[in-house]
Amino acid sequence: MLCEADAFFDRALALYLLRSHLRELQASTWAGVATYYANYFLALSFIRLHMRSVTHLPSGPIFELTRTDDHAPYFKIQRRSERQSHADVWRAYYAVVTEMAWPDRATVTDIAPTLPSLRFREQLYRERINYRPGEGFEEIYLTRTRYLKSLKVALMDDGRAPLTLSDPAYTDRMAAYRLKHMATLLHRLSDSRIDTDIEASSWHLRRDMVERYARDQADRRFGGSLIADAA
Repeated sequence: MLCEADAFFDRALALYLLRSHLRELQASTWAGVATYYANYFLALSFIRLHMRSVTHLPSGPIFELTRTDDHAPYFKIQRRSERQSHADVWRAYYAVVTEMAWPDRATVTDIAPTLPSLRFREQLYRERINYRPGEGFEEIYLTRTRYLKSLKVALMDDGRAPLTLSDPAYTDRMAAYRLKHMATLLHRLSDSRIDTDIEASSWHLRRDMVERYARDQADRRFGGSLIADAA
């Protein structure tokens, strides 16, 4: 599960960085979808880090795994009757974040909001622009100049309250918060890994990922801040 936590974190980091390239290509709807999945993979990474998962066997049954003892590798393995939905993942994520309550109340409130209107906001945004006719893909009808102007307005985040932000700006903010949170946790685990070479290699690959995918200095600085403590 710890290996899966690393893998989901890497997916989230790549998607977060690639969203800027999609916006540059006048594909802001797909950038919104990519940023949602950055949040989603971070939720999965956090859940795996706490020894919980739902495993879908190829063309087979579905099992839920939960560690039952914090001091010994004992797990409860239970068969599920249905696949895990995105809403299931978010409910599990919020429950574990709240239970852990780390590093402080402010951080927990940021990454696991209690307001019902915020709890599934990223998911509802992704579903709306992905599946509803007339929602999303407005950029394909705009000139380049009008597109860039509308994108600047949509992504404006001057530190205001979450409910006052647009869906794209809110989804971006949440992905950045969760990337910082997960990176901090993974750094804290670094010293406990038995194979230090593999651990060092993971952070080296992430450093390469930032260099490869970051579109501008802002993304490069942000990505660099996530891996700085691993040097």
